[in-house]
Parts: sequence; C-alpha cells; structure tokens
Amino acid sequence: MLKKLLWFSSALILCMTTTPLKTFAHGVVVEYEKLKTISVVAQYDTGEPMSNAQVIVHAPNNTDKPYLRGVADENGNFSFTPDENIAGNWTVRVTTAGHGSIINIPMESTSQTMMSGDTSINSNGNTNSSQNSRQNQGQSSPNTAQRLLMAVSGVWGFVGTALFFSRPKT
Repeated sequence: MLKKLLWFSSALILCMTTTPLKTFAHGVVVEYEKLKTISVVAQYDTGEPMSNAQVIVHAPNNTDKPYLRGVADENGNFSFTPDENIAGNWTVRVTTAGHGSIINIPMESTSQTMMSGDTSINSNGNTNSSQNSRQNQGQSSPNTAQRLLMAVSGVWGFVGTALFFSRPKT
C-alpha cells in the first residue's frame, strides 16, 4: 500500500510540475485612459479580452452604492464619464466567469484644476499633462515558485488524505 501511495504521489508531483503553463489559471489586467471620459480595457494576462464582463463603478463620495453598472463590449472595453465635481479615487470592478480585478482611478475636482490645452495646472503651480496618460495596474499571475508551492501543497493534501483513510481501524 505504501509503495502505491509513493508511486501515486511521485506521479502527481511530476505531472503538476511539468504541465504546460497554459493550463494554469490566468490573472486579469485592467488598464484605463483618462480623458473627459474614462476608458477601461479589461483583459486576461494572456492578452485575451474579457468579453461582456460585468463592470461596477463606485464614486469616491459613496462607496456603498454603485455610481454606475454596465457591461464591457466583446473587446473588454468600457467607458464612463465621472462627475467632474467629485474628487478622489473612483473604483472600477470588472468581473466575469470567476475572474476579476479592481482598479482605483484618481480624479481631481475641476475646482482644483485649471485646464489649458492638453496640460493641467494644479494648485501647486506644477504643470501636469496626465490627461492622455495610460496607466497599467500590476499583474497578479503566480510565478514559477508560487506554482511549485501550490503543486507541493496539493500533493501534501492528497497524501495526507490517503494516509488518513488507509490507517488501520482500531
């Protein structure tokens, strides 16, 4: 019995560590572009768009009640126009089929910013041309060491369960 258990656990470890990376779960990348409207692009970390993903937008002044609900198009694109008088971090949550991500988009109130062409001058007098900037949020896919740790943890759980049920009944 012990030989079968060791053979099974060795085969399981070998299969889990040599499996191609495409079979592992993938993370989500959400980017945004600030203009008068905010354009959100949601895609998996493989580059595939999150088609028809559910999008929920929360304003900074009311995080309990959604400001807007919507659905991304087939390319993972979603746009909305925030209230220019509400400054702070606008929270956008994108989810589909068990995958999702949350992104915070900082917005300044129009009363704090004077517009001059494509640049803005904030209250400190510093010029800021972030109107057309594209910002990328961190990716959350596991690296090789994390995948190995997950595989070993899974095998450990299987071996522990097998040993528990194979113990002699007293």
